[in-house]
Amino acid sequence: MKIGLALSGGGSRGFAHLGVIKALEEVGLKPDMITGTSAGSIVGAMIAAGYTPDYIFEAIASAGIFSHIKFAFNRFGLFKLEKLENLFLKYIPHNSFEQLRMPLTICATDLERGEAVYFKEGELIKPILASCCLPGIFEPIRFQGRTLIDGGIVDNLPIGPLEECCDFIIGVNIMPVNNNMAINSFKDVLMKSLFLSIRNNSGEKLRRCHLAIEPAEIYRYDGLNMSKAKEMFDLGYECTLREWEEKLSQVM
Repeated sequence: MKIGLALSGGGSRGFAHLGVIKALEEVGLKPDMITGTSAGSIVGAMIAAGYTPDYIFEAIASAGIFSHIKFAFNRFGLFKLEKLENLFLKYIPHNSFEQLRMPLTICATDLERGEAVYFKEGELIKPILASCCLPGIFEPIRFQGRTLIDGGIVDNLPIGPLEECCDFIIGVNIMPVNNNMAINSFKDVLMKSLFLSIRNNSGEKLRRCHLAIEPAEIYRYDGLNMSKAKEMFDLGYECTLREWEEKLSQVM
């Protein structure tokens, strides 16, 4: 049985992905192929490179990712992500899809054409940066003749590439909408608008997965704040064990 794992975007909530993957491995569900958007592309690339969830957690939590983001404040965005390239090269020096230990597909959005773009070969790190490029916050990434932004705008849970070749698909969504979210700032307006857009392209895809994991309380965590990384990791871990037990009870 070929297992596919789709990891959604969600900013720093991506720490929950690591807890999910650790739990999946403990119950014997190791993916043969991964797809990821935004935060999911970072986690997916690190897992596909052979690192363990615990190692990735420590590496990202201690890296000071926001210190690698360069202030831009131009007509395209407030910040640039290019400085993150050196950080990723530290852990994936070959910078190549082909040299990963398992197939990986990364989703970004072509801003000019308004369509999802799926990268699975060639240079690896530029597609990761593009997939994480939150519009209005980060300057778009130019790559292969395209202007690219966050993949979550069009496809936040990229299960399509998995449906083509996997027998069992696990989907992990870390961006549920908080309907009670207070709107008190520019950031609140931006984030709620983004969440609503993404919900429309994720819900139906999650229902198509054989195992759907969506930590119910993850909405309580700020997607731009890494201070509660361990709590998010544990939330993903515990939710996955519960979902798997429920799945088994339905089969037995």
